[in-house]
Amino acid sequence: MIQIALNGARPKPESKYIPNTPREIKSDVLKLFNAGFNLFHIHIYDNEGKESLADKDVNKIIRGVRNISGKIKVGISTGDWIEPNLNKRIKQIRSWKVLPDFASVNIVEQDSIEISEELIKKGIKIEAGITDPETAEKFARSSIINDCIRILIEPQEQNIKDALVTVKKIETILDDHKIKVKRLLHGFDLTAWDLVEEAIKRGYDARIGLEDTIFLPWGSEASGNLELAEKALRLGPK
Repeated sequence: MIQIALNGARPKPESKYIPNTPREIKSDVLKLFNAGFNLFHIHIYDNEGKESLADKDVNKIIRGVRNISGKIKVGISTGDWIEPNLNKRIKQIRSWKVLPDFASVNIVEQDSIEISEELIKKGIKIEAGITDPETAEKFARSSIINDCIRILIEPQEQNIKDALVTVKKIETILDDHKIKVKRLLHGFDLTAWDLVEEAIKRGYDARIGLEDTIFLPWGSEASGNLELAEKALRLGPK
């Protein structure tokens, strides 16, 4: 399975193809869905082009994507940089009326377990982002495992050799704790394509999209999420 990371926190000037308005997001998702992709990770933006967790912004974008097809599964980011004030972030989550299928939580963040518990109360499944061994241990000791739909193994190193060392350490901790949650492996920028191939090799879910890289494997700029997704699909089992 390939998840499409549609936009992320990547600044729009890096690529004119990054979608962040409701119209751009819906258009991009429609193209990708028509090409056979139905799992999306989206960062929500407001009318001023800033990331948002506000009810009106979440509702507008989730509703727009859902109107394309009920077969689409969509998750959103809850990164603490979007709303640094914990109480405000919790209040925003509690106000959501149109709910995503899942939400990604960066377990490295100080209040990640508390945020996860708020999402779970809303009936939203968790994607747990794990970046290093310490984060893996924190997750393994948490109360959210049973409500976690997917573990995102996402090493931050930009050297593939170092990134794979981190991946191995994370895997060992998850295995030692007998955690059976589905795993998705992905990288950013210089490791994005290597880790797509590594995910396929290991039988994990993979992820690609303009959040993770704006370039094709040979270094030229991608013409959008669809070109990235189709290239990743061709890397899969023949």
